[in-house]
Amino acid sequence: NILDNEELIATLDETKTKAVEIQGKLEEAQFTKNEINKARDVYKPASKRGSILYFAASGLSLINSMYEISLDSFLTQFVTALDNAKRDVVLESRLRNLINKCTESTYDYTCTGIFERHKLTFSFRLTCMILDGDDKLDSVSLNAFLKGDTSLDDVKEKKPEGASWLSPMGWKDFLYLCTLDDVFAEV
Repeated sequence: NILDNEELIATLDETKTKAVEIQGKLEEAQFTKNEINKARDVYKPASKRGSILYFAASGLSLINSMYEISLDSFLTQFVTALDNAKRDVVLESRLRNLINKCTESTYDYTCTGIFERHKLTFSFRLTCMILDGDDKLDSVSLNAFLKGDTSLDDVKEKKPEGASWLSPMGWKDFLYLCTLDDVFAEV
């Protein structure tokens, strides 16, 4: 009879106890994992900015091939900036300090290694990427600023006499801007 085997019953009891113990540890591990994820999620804005900064700096190679930046070099500079950021007990202030310090340090570090004539291009690219990352970049207005009116249509409205200094293409671009934003429509 299987019920008379005391050694087997003791082994089964021990297995049951260990299974309950393991289940408790698994629940504790899941709780710890969730707490770690919550704490990590708070710092996602800083990591997102770090990603933007890296890709802005590494994109300089499109301007000049000598502007290659290694991930290792960037990470060394980025971690140093994180360490040097002002500490604060208020989490929102700490995040702002981290993001500002990393942005400033990366900008300074990158501008140290590029020609003067490329610094404004880098600044513009970095600004656009940061605004885009924060969902604050109006890409339609940016494209109008960069390209003007790219349509093949003729200008329908005659240029005023007081605007003789404005080229026909400039007038066409101005009319296009007026359709995009109320600020120009009032001019």
